[in-house]
Amino acid sequence: MKFTFFVDESGQSGIKKIRSKTEGGASRYMTLGGVLVPNQLRNGIRNRLSKLASEFGKPDLHCSKINHNQICRFTQELAKEKILLFGVISLKETLGSYGEDIEGDDKRYYSKCAQYILERLGLFLKLNGIAEDDVSICFEEGNFDYSALRGLVSKCRQNPIWAATKNLKHINPNSIYCSPKENEKLLQTSDLVAHALFRCVDDGPSTYGIKETRYINELRRRFFREKETQKIIGYGIYPVHKLNQIKADPPVREFLNGLLAEG
Repeated sequence: MKFTFFVDESGQSGIKKIRSKTEGGASRYMTLGGVLVPNQLRNGIRNRLSKLASEFGKPDLHCSKINHNQICRFTQELAKEKILLFGVISLKETLGSYGEDIEGDDKRYYSKCAQYILERLGLFLKLNGIAEDDVSICFEEGNFDYSALRGLVSKCRQNPIWAATKNLKHINPNSIYCSPKENEKLLQTSDLVAHALFRCVDDGPSTYGIKETRYINELRRRFFREKETQKIIGYGIYPVHKLNQIKADPPVREFLNGLLAEG
């Protein structure tokens, strides 16, 4: 069976000036969402996405263009599909010396976060005996250097330093490509996953202090999980580098820590 892995982000990637309580800037968090879709199911899912968008009276299902109730319905419908979800949550203030090493380059920061989500995918492929050439990887086209990302994956495959990095041996860097959202409806699914994770932690002024966990809860049974415990954190959802490091509010941290794909 062949698959395509769709990836999108939520929040800004900028790391030179990050928003604080007193000053504006890029979001404190960035999240990535990934959706692994069997190729034989792609057209059916695209058709159902188009039908749902028409029901909403919208041209598409990008989360920035639909309201809370519509996002809740979208999560419920996506949870019915035979797909697998992945995500990364990064708090930029934890970058430390790495932020200095990359000289505030947001493209390199994005590539690093992309590496983390591809490591999660690689682990799934390894555990399930899926060949790297059976998976294509589609990123939403943005102001990022996808050639550099392919180079990063290649370098990590040759000399993996960390245990998780070894999972990239199951990722073919030549399978990575990008597409505009308007050309690939299935990127709307990864947009939803990234948005759902972002709303768990986003503390921007428009949130009025509300951290939304319902979207992830609706999607939970579709996340990659540890087989025995069904736990999602550390498998389908990777908080960089540990859950306490993303400094989520205590109720959100408890929610994520206890999140099970079933039950």
